[in-house]
Amino acid sequence: MSTRVFRVDKKREYQKAGPTDLIRLLPVEGTNPLYLPKDLLEILVYSIVSKEIVHLSGPTGSAKTSLIEALYLVPENFQSICACLGYEALPLVLHPIQMATYEAPGELYQRRALKDGSTYDEESGLVKALRTAAQSNGDSYQLIWLREIGRVHSASVQGGLLDLVSKGDIVLPDGSRIDGQTIAWVADSNYQAEEDATHTLVTLDDALKRRFNINLTLNYLTAEQEVQVIQHLIQEGELKKIHKDVILKVVRLGQVVRRHKSEGNLQSVPPPTIYGYLAFLRMVQSLPHLSLQQIAVTTLLGNATGEDQKHISAVFNEVFGLQAGQEEDPIKGGGLF
Repeated sequence: MSTRVFRVDKKREYQKAGPTDLIRLLPVEGTNPLYLPKDLLEILVYSIVSKEIVHLSGPTGSAKTSLIEALYLVPENFQSICACLGYEALPLVLHPIQMATYEAPGELYQRRALKDGSTYDEESGLVKALRTAAQSNGDSYQLIWLREIGRVHSASVQGGLLDLVSKGDIVLPDGSRIDGQTIAWVADSNYQAEEDATHTLVTLDDALKRRFNINLTLNYLTAEQEVQVIQHLIQEGELKKIHKDVILKVVRLGQVVRRHKSEGNLQSVPPPTIYGYLAFLRMVQSLPHLSLQQIAVTTLLGNATGEDQKHISAVFNEVFGLQAGQEEDPIKGGGLF
């Protein structure tokens, strides 16, 4: 059965969706809607409600950050899923912590600060967030968000998290205690894509890895899913109707670009997104006298450096250079005409 698309803000429609169907989340103001698998969304919401410790991993551009922000900044996204799962639809309170700012394990607890010409030890942002989250009176779900745990300065910083990332009693250096049972954790990373040439990550600390009770991988949408999303946008009136062959061709282009990037090429080209495809398709409609290759150079393949320009011709040959009459399945990577 092919993938279908449903809206999170239409309860009856959402409940009809299967586990692998895509759910359209309401967009954060000034951004675009996200389309993500229903099972992943429900596992993440369950994990937050259940105060679990989650590792959310995936390649750059797979919407990890956008997903967390969509659940927090647009309360209807999170609360609609809660309601459909039978959970109390309480607000989500987010405490984002940028891990790259910590240079040594001790800084996770306290840092030297300056006030009125004197220095003193100030509690870290992470400890302050933990104290605030632990003081919740049960009228919200508290989530500590550890951002980019793979881009810390050293593995020792990850090791320093061991005594803090806990569902139990958290003991601080001064002997004070924080109840971790009321707090959920999400740590995001690119570890699931660390074999790609585009990632340089500190090795994930084994002991910290065992702290994660829930492990979610957020991948790029498949070609079939991307076609379904574009067709859904057409049905919603967000894009004029366009010939399916052109939709298949732009999706094929995105898939080929991702493959080249995973091989270490086209690093100056941004990761393809649904909304990059829409920019391509809108230009096709507005400037029909231009070739698809010309439009691709200014949208999905824009800003390529001189070195990457050498690989663009290979992309064109693979996507646009196929001859009429070929009968390969376009969704599986064959010709489109």
